[in-house]
Amino acid sequence: MINTANLKKRLLFVAVAVPIGFFVVNSRIDLLEPLLRLFDMGADWLPKDLIDTLYNKEKLPPIIYPGQLLALALVMLGAYEYTKMMSIFNKKNAFWLGHIWIFVMSTAYLINYSIPSTISNAMLLLIVVFEAFVWGKEAPQGRWKRASLFFLGTMFLSIASVSLMSLFREPFSTLFNPPAIPMMGRLDLIVVITAVFFCDSAAYFVGSTVGKRKLTSISPNKTVEGSLAGLAASILMMSICWIFLRNPEYPIITGIIMGALIGVTAQIGDLLMSLVKRYFKVKDASHIIPGHGGILDRFDSLFFAAPVLYLFAWLLTR
Repeated sequence: MINTANLKKRLLFVAVAVPIGFFVVNSRIDLLEPLLRLFDMGADWLPKDLIDTLYNKEKLPPIIYPGQLLALALVMLGAYEYTKMMSIFNKKNAFWLGHIWIFVMSTAYLINYSIPSTISNAMLLLIVVFEAFVWGKEAPQGRWKRASLFFLGTMFLSIASVSLMSLFREPFSTLFNPPAIPMMGRLDLIVVITAVFFCDSAAYFVGSTVGKRKLTSISPNKTVEGSLAGLAASILMMSICWIFLRNPEYPIITGIIMGALIGVTAQIGDLLMSLVKRYFKVKDASHIIPGHGGILDRFDSLFFAAPVLYLFAWLLTR
């Protein structure tokens, strides 16, 4: 049965969040334009090296997308929710060290500063070991289980953050050919996000109304009928939009494959988050979003789909 009271809260949140999200994702900040205007106005005192640095994408990208900053903010809130759930069993902790690591890794990617994976992974391992030995002496579920949960959660959220930001760049952006219209330049990302939410919504409504066969014991409310409806919704959404937005170099079937990847990974992400919440014995990650719960309750599907979509784009454009 559909909870009508909760549904009203969800729809109200969607009515507010969708226009704001559309604006943020399609916005862009050109770092060069104001400086070039100063040069045109005779501001020869500005150092030419500054302009050269901005043009050099290896040092600093000339275009900043607010959507990337929004993705980082969502992941950081998700990290806070995850470590707060862990804190139920571990009152004394330093899980905030993982937040710092995620922020540093994500910011480095945002400004195109390369940190070798061996160094970044070693830093995270040192943080986890340090936290486990200093604060985890009396962890009720065991020091190493605590460390494993801390490591895996932090690593996954870092991957989700970088993957979401990477969807604003090549190679993912080369798959699409959006119209050259102001505030429409990132319709590719809008379509992907919409496909993820269509998958969640179709699975919820169909499962709540006609679903009979239980999908898994992890989440008793999920049904086979709902899962198939979610998969069909994401494939249909991506396939239709792909026809109008695709790069002609790639075949029609590419949109179908992306829709299937979204439909599968989005639901896997939802199930895994349900498993995490069941382990920590909480219903919702938080109550920051009316009617939806927390960031991890609402965006878990997107966090799981983003890395797979980036990998798919990378393999397709090799």
